Amino acid sequence: MPLRSWKSLVPRKVRLLAKMRWKNGRWRLATPDRVVLEDVIIPGVLAAGEVDHVLDIGVAWYTRNYPRLFRGIDYWSVDVDPAEAEHRRAHHHTLSATKLTDVFAHDTFDLVLCNGVIGWGLNRPEQVALGLDACAAVLRPGGWLVVGWNDVPGHRVEGLEEMLAARFDHAELPVLGADHYLTDTHYRHRYDFFRARS
Repeated sequence: MPLRSWKSLVPRKVRLLAKMRWKNGRWRLATPDRVVLEDVIIPGVLAAGEVDHVLDIGVAWYTRNYPRLFRGIDYWSVDVDPAEAEHRRAHHHTLSATKLTDVFAHDTFDLVLCNGVIGWGLNRPEQVALGLDACAAVLRPGGWLVVGWNDVPGHRVEGLEEMLAARFDHAELPVLGADHYLTDTHYRHRYDFFRARS
């Protein structure tokens, strides 16, 4: 009989606690990409420009406290999976990123956060193009787009950089002094920062 993996011996909840951190009275996922997003990128975008309306595309149990990160800001979320609605109360739509204009007016948001969607649901170039068109439509001119994606085979979408450049302008996030940030993770999670064109 083969030896069982250590993962099968340790309950999932216990394994998960090893990847969590306690911050501001809440448990948060402590992976390097989430830490830099929550502690550096989001505060940096908020400090860099007027952000009153935020759209968060793609949610999960570990983002259920994100409205607290945007306290005092009109925060909306969308996810294509109906099961994710249980992690949200108000201001959530079960919706694909390709269909944002079905429920949101043009030029609505000052920030669109699209993390872990491209290559994790929007996988084909034509889907990504539709999703980016929808993001461009709902962002106000000059608004921020933050895209987080894994730059590894199996999650990298062919032509992503070109599709982004065709619709948005890369923008330096002052807190990082760069227009992108590659996290120190084996899955090469990368954040790119853009401004919507006028």
